[in-house]
Amino acid sequence: MTNSTLGLIVMGVMFVLLLIRMPVWLALALCGLGGNFLMSGMGVSKMIAGSVPFDQVTNYNLSVVPLFILMGEVATSSRLSSELFQAARVFFSGLRGGLAIATIGASGAFGTVCGSSVATAATMTRIALPEMRRAGYGDGYSAASVAAGGTLGILIPPSIVLVIYAAIAEQSLRKLFAAAFLPGMALALLYIAVALIVARFSGGRIPADPAATLGARFKALLAPWQFILLFGVTIGGIYSGIFSPNEAAAIGSFGAIVLGFATRRLTLIGLRAALKTTALTSAMLFLIIIGATMLANFVVQTKLPEVLIATAQGLGLGRYMVMLLIIALYLLLGMFLEGIGMVLITVPVFLPVIVGFGFDPVWFGVLVVIVVEIGLISPPVGMNIFIIQAQFRDLRIGDIYAGILPFLLAPLVLILTLFFFPQIALWLPQALY
Repeated sequence: MTNSTLGLIVMGVMFVLLLIRMPVWLALALCGLGGNFLMSGMGVSKMIAGSVPFDQVTNYNLSVVPLFILMGEVATSSRLSSELFQAARVFFSGLRGGLAIATIGASGAFGTVCGSSVATAATMTRIALPEMRRAGYGDGYSAASVAAGGTLGILIPPSIVLVIYAAIAEQSLRKLFAAAFLPGMALALLYIAVALIVARFSGGRIPADPAATLGARFKALLAPWQFILLFGVTIGGIYSGIFSPNEAAAIGSFGAIVLGFATRRLTLIGLRAALKTTALTSAMLFLIIIGATMLANFVVQTKLPEVLIATAQGLGLGRYMVMLLIIALYLLLGMFLEGIGMVLITVPVFLPVIVGFGFDPVWFGVLVVIVVEIGLISPPVGMNIFIIQAQFRDLRIGDIYAGILPFLLAPLVLILTLFFFPQIALWLPQALY
């Protein structure tokens, strides 16, 4: 049996383990260690099992993960998301479907200090959904706008998924953050366009809030000053080159704590809860990263990516056809797998293939995050959908699925646009760095 054949068998076993609901980190670690044992013997497996955990938990580049998580948790405890929603609500007042648009806008803004789609969706659900219900919005449309807006949390920097992609793909996190900014803004505008179109053709079932004055709109934009300050210091510092992403994450999390206590919106109990959640979430992510690194080590040794490139070339497939097949596979996997696990499983296999066909790995990183976003709101899994339904048990899953279908068009349009105009993602990192 060749090494590449062994690699395919082990990958198949891994997907079976995931389908029977084995924890992602355990499935990755078992397949990585088991594959190395079958290919190279017990000595190599023991060496990997001993060195990889230490290397990953002491990796300076990954220190940004718990810091950005902490910043998002503190921002949530400080009720920053509520301020953002109220500001967006006033600014978009007078439009039919204005509350849904405000939810999407506030979710995108909150994502710039959170970095997590699930956290953004969970937070905005508690704030926006009761308001939309009181205004007479249908449950499907309301929940769909929250779910779609929540996905912006992993595309608009800082993004935990981009941090993990940077570590696995060995790419510059600063360039990835810059590359994701314009596509993130574009996706937010596409979601808003979908919300407006659905509201326009709702037959009057989706109401409009009374329009606020110009002065009230301007005042509303200045109300979430904490967010403006945090965004300016962290993301502005990264883009301007003043801070590295790690330094920006440390300053941002410390600044969020200071602002929370200064405005008396953060208590010691809230800080303790934020630290506990940060520790648990970071531990879970690092376990997945350790397992994925073990699997990636095995995949590299099997030379499976080189075999896939040779097979595609032998079949006469062009670079764009190969890319479309990879995207289609991501869309399929996104219906069943959790986003971070999907990135860690697939990137070690697919990245050498797309680089071999001449695609930019930074551009590919943005594309991967967009596809992961689709998985967060697409049936039958749709993590954001279940997060929303878990908080409002009377919501019917069928209504949410029906409401989310139009919103799925937005990321698909963005993917198609990035194929034809890759500079949308690549222009800003090239200009800045």
